[in-house]
Amino acid sequence: MASAAALALLAATAPAQAVSIMYAEWLASLVEPGIANYEAATGEKVEAIKLPGAAYDQRTSLDLAAGTAADVIQLDSFMVSEFASSGYLEPLTESAKGWDQYQYYMPGLLDVASYDGAVYALPTDTDVRMLWYDKSNFEKAGITVPWEPKSWADVLDAAQKLKDAGVQYPFQLPAGIKQGEGATMQGFYMALLGADVPEGDRNRLLNRETGQWIGDSPAIRKTLELYRKVYHDIGQPADLNYAADPGAAVREALANDQLGILASGSWEDACLWDCNGVNLPSREERDAMVGWTPWPGSGDPGNKATTNISGGWTIAVNSKAADKAKAFQLLSTIFDVGNFKDWTIKNHRMGVRTDISESPEYMADAYLAKATALAADTTGRDTIPGYQTVSALVQTMTTEILDGASVEDTVKNYHDALVDEFGADKVITYE
Repeated sequence: MASAAALALLAATAPAQAVSIMYAEWLASLVEPGIANYEAATGEKVEAIKLPGAAYDQRTSLDLAAGTAADVIQLDSFMVSEFASSGYLEPLTESAKGWDQYQYYMPGLLDVASYDGAVYALPTDTDVRMLWYDKSNFEKAGITVPWEPKSWADVLDAAQKLKDAGVQYPFQLPAGIKQGEGATMQGFYMALLGADVPEGDRNRLLNRETGQWIGDSPAIRKTLELYRKVYHDIGQPADLNYAADPGAAVREALANDQLGILASGSWEDACLWDCNGVNLPSREERDAMVGWTPWPGSGDPGNKATTNISGGWTIAVNSKAADKAKAFQLLSTIFDVGNFKDWTIKNHRMGVRTDISESPEYMADAYLAKATALAADTTGRDTIPGYQTVSALVQTMTTEILDGASVEDTVKNYHDALVDEFGADKVITYE
């Protein structure tokens, strides 16, 4: 009895387990003020696990699968349906109903963070994708600025002129496994959407009507041929794709005046200098250094004139969190408008809530207003279970092209890998 009483007293006096959160270091300027506000409001310490951005997705997958992930966890939006379907994430719909700021989230962006009718994460931002270019190198190559390419041929022509002018990296088109989802989204899918007509999802990875993955198509082949032209015909060096931190390597190349064109996204208005929005040159200095233009389609008849695909990051609650109420409290404190609005505007992120995106401060930012307009004609990733595997196979395809494989062999390997993974009835071919 004495032992039982001692144990009961120990349980009563033991400090409550701290809520934990895992996030990439580039998101620190959003997460860490939220942590401080939570600790001030509750008197409880948060266990903060900040990790490098490189290979962050892989760490997330490993920790969730092993059952060792933090209570609150940052996720790329494409991972939400996969993890929710596997039971790793806590549905937020009921908890969020009691939070007065939930009403401001744009429904379409909550859909990206949903699975089977329930919301499983809250988005930090959304994005659009475009081609960024170094104005001084364009001047050196004799290319008119502002640059407004109308076809892939225009882009390749500019890249060749940059190469001839001595620019080391004429067109950084993300490729390879090390680039992760960046190779799929910033590079392959952006080109794929403009490689064929949209009818029947001929310009996508998935036929969304039938739920079948597209194992071979003219669009896939044309996109791989574009990669071959960039990396072999023009001679874009591949090393940025294999850097320990590809983002940091790109920023260094820009700082050293080595970069011509970069296929990336709306976040680069800050990230080309500092993703946390701390050490940014002035608006005037940035506009003098770089410009951006929409991704053009291939230029073939019937194809889209410009393309865009949007994603974004989210923060979710682990289904194994010891105290789910505290975990959601931390989540909602991070996304409190006072913290979230300040981060969104300072970091030039595209807003996901109307109380932010319709605010005078947001609309006064000329860059945000112009970039947000691209979202009027955007699409989303194929965020269904299985996409994460397909994306990895796409990255492998681009790696094979970098390594000198033929388009024919690369497509065959991709098709066969899809069949092995999903079954022959889940894979189709377009002629």
